[in-house]
Amino acid sequence: MLRLSLVISLAISVFLILINTNKIIDYTKNEERKKIELWASAQKKFIENKNLDDDIGELTLMILTESFENPIIQVDANGKILSHKNIFENNIIEIDSIKLKNVLKKISAENDPILIKYSNSINQKLYYGNSPILYKIKFYPFGLLIVGLLFSITLFIYYKSSITSNQNKIWASFAKETAHQIGTPLSSLMGWSTMLKDEKIDSGIIVEIEKDIERLNKITKRFSEIGSVPKLYKENVNEILNNFIKYLNKRNSSLIKLKFNSCNEVIYFRINKTLFEWVIENLIKNAIDSMNGKGTIEINVIKTNSNVQVEIRDSGKGILKENLKKIFNPGFSLKKKGWGLGLSLSKRIINLYHGGKIYVKESKINSGSILVIRLPLFIESS
Repeated sequence: MLRLSLVISLAISVFLILINTNKIIDYTKNEERKKIELWASAQKKFIENKNLDDDIGELTLMILTESFENPIIQVDANGKILSHKNIFENNIIEIDSIKLKNVLKKISAENDPILIKYSNSINQKLYYGNSPILYKIKFYPFGLLIVGLLFSITLFIYYKSSITSNQNKIWASFAKETAHQIGTPLSSLMGWSTMLKDEKIDSGIIVEIEKDIERLNKITKRFSEIGSVPKLYKENVNEILNNFIKYLNKRNSSLIKLKFNSCNEVIYFRINKTLFEWVIENLIKNAIDSMNGKGTIEINVIKTNSNVQVEIRDSGKGILKENLKKIFNPGFSLKKKGWGLGLSLSKRIINLYHGGKIYVKESKINSGSILVIRLPLFIESS
């Protein structure tokens, strides 16, 4: 409500200032015309009144000329330039020069000329342009609009950043609470598992329970890490991915083939292993869904001068063009029962915590997609 009030107040203020500025422009324009009309009238009287002392007449014209800065050009009935003032420095220019004519063309479009009719029926026109101060005032509204626009943009950025900050706090609180809620029954499960071992229950059952406990432990650790600022450690890219893909291969259907192409050299980057593996798992799961549970997923590691890229290429149904910018948005899902959290969490982990970027490099309908994780290389400090 406060932000809306600020925007409305700004709009009203700008509107009122613009109205007053226009009034000032009109007033200044009228005053300038009056001064030049007075100058034209004084010149006419000086020329027509033969008895008027020449020195007094010239002094009067000089004083009147000093009272305005407008460029003026006087022409006869045929349009021939007779005189000019306030145009060139020291008025050093030929009267019929091309430059002077260009000035005449310019100022004739700014104001209506002043007609000077002498008693001997000789008619002349006095053209004048806007003064430097009027030019500045005329551009003032544009400057005001720019300031208003910049203020609005600043307000919008602040508003957006405050929303993002609040969302981050909600994410953190949600993750911590989730880790806490899972942790309590998990401790009990571990205790029950120990008791079942003591009771010599079928070892096969115990093994499956321990697998579930291990899985819950991993989930708890992930939510615990994302609920606070995670610590990053120097890790070998090829080693991390190779081990994790082996782990996933054991748990995926035989209809899914995971191929890992490591880089020829050892590459290090700073990551949180738990969260990075979570991102890889999310991307691979989405790829599996896209292939309807059958196909090939290829993971490639590519090194550049400043970063390392992990490409995940699938042979799925691809992503529609209109959905490419939406798939990382919270709540957006291409699955009927999807929550739209996996990819948004992955983006948060890579962008916010690792200073990297995650994006869709390529996607073709019925041919597959390529998603890329780009992270900065680890450079040893000297």
